[in-house]
Amino acid sequence: MNPNPSAPVGKPFDQDAWLAARGVTWRPDASCWSILATSPPQRLNMCSCHGALTLPEVELMECSRGREQESTAVPFVTHTVLHAARGGALRAVLDVPTSAMLDDCAPDTPIPCSVALDLRVEGDAVRFEEPAGTTPACDHPSIATNKPLPVASGWSSASWQSTRSTYRRICSSRGRYVWQRGVLRRAP
Repeated sequence: MNPNPSAPVGKPFDQDAWLAARGVTWRPDASCWSILATSPPQRLNMCSCHGALTLPEVELMECSRGREQESTAVPFVTHTVLHAARGGALRAVLDVPTSAMLDDCAPDTPIPCSVALDLRVEGDAVRFEEPAGTTPACDHPSIATNKPLPVASGWSSASWQSTRSTYRRICSSRGRYVWQRGVLRRAP
């Protein structure tokens, strides 16, 4: 949840008003679009913007971008994308994977059904971390170690490895990012 929303509590973020106030127009780029495998195929916008974050040097629009799953054994991944308005244009200044969820996941699955990171402003930086009060999925032995994963019903070893790899990419996004020379960079 965004700790510094630009909209009052209970009022949804107005992306168009935020953009207009900064003299910027924006159309989702190719990475926002997915084709839903239906007959006929449907084109879906998988991007949404839901708040603004304020750092001492810049205000950022917080958006998310999803990726349609190819199968139920591949996690649905969501990226957090932070945009800055500069010179009449909107520019992505950070794009990191921040959540993944298995569509078909049983309680006895040997790997967590999901991994998610929250975003919060921390002075002159933003931080991605697992939600407080939850069991840290990133520390789960099936993600944090290279132990072989047991093959469960309907899952292949390749599916497990793909899921573990996806979860590790998200877990590697944890940390602090500071504004430097027009982009957010990971702080040491």
